[in-house]
Amino acid sequence: MELSEVRKNIDRVDGEIRRLFMERMSLADQVACIKAKTEDVIYKPDREEAIIRKQTEGMDTRLVREYTALIKRIMEVSRKYQYGRTMELRDCFPFSYKKKADTAGKLCMVKEELYLCMDRSKDDVLLADTYEEMGEMVRSGRADAGMGIIEEVGVGVSDAMHQLLLDKGLYINGCRVQTERSGAVMEKDGSGRQHPVRRKVITFSRQLVVLPKHNRIRIMFECPNHSGSLSSILSMISDYGVNLTEIHSRPFEEGDTWNYRFFAELSANMDTKEIRALLYQLSQETQELRILGSYRCEGDF
Repeated sequence: MELSEVRKNIDRVDGEIRRLFMERMSLADQVACIKAKTEDVIYKPDREEAIIRKQTEGMDTRLVREYTALIKRIMEVSRKYQYGRTMELRDCFPFSYKKKADTAGKLCMVKEELYLCMDRSKDDVLLADTYEEMGEMVRSGRADAGMGIIEEVGVGVSDAMHQLLLDKGLYINGCRVQTERSGAVMEKDGSGRQHPVRRKVITFSRQLVVLPKHNRIRIMFECPNHSGSLSSILSMISDYGVNLTEIHSRPFEEGDTWNYRFFAELSANMDTKEIRALLYQLSQETQELRILGSYRCEGDF
């Protein structure tokens, strides 16, 4: 058989796959409508595993992995569609936020980072000795907002700042990349050149606020502890057309075992239909999902 004939057969099979896909998505829509009424969960991993076992039974063992990957992908796409439809059919978004920013008031910082404060008088800033103390100032209302470094770009992120946001239930509402040009340099690159230090400086408060100008969302999530869970979550984010501008992991002890928290920054605005559906899906398919902020990232990249 000539290659051209093989390609014609591939085109024929692809057309049939398309027809069957449309039929399957129509059935997925019916499932979404029923579950929206009963408030049943969309993701049922035990059922999906049973389907995979049944569909791969008796197959040529050389193709089982490939067919399993195909089935999983079809089910992932189906779930994405169902989450979007469910959001249309009932009010189930699990996160609340304000759409109007509060008036900027009293700011607090740790003493060592006071030099970061560029847009207001340093005499108006409350000073703390530790991040913990700064978080308490904001949490208790003594300060309206806090400011600190969350990352030195290309060098590393601040575990202490991320932990502060988690522990105190605080939210980033502003971010700028501040360049230090007064002689401080990063490590040399491959060509031997030196570069100024660039820091991501954030402001944070008690309220999650989402404004039209915001272009970043910071989240923390924990994956289910099984093979392929992180890959599935990253694929999910990609399916919504969202770019990850940052991701890093940190281990934590969970009983007698260790697990990982993933901190990620998404290039997106939270107050849109697609992104709300993505966050809803993430909240259902991770062990835990926390929103750590919505903000516009500004500065020199």
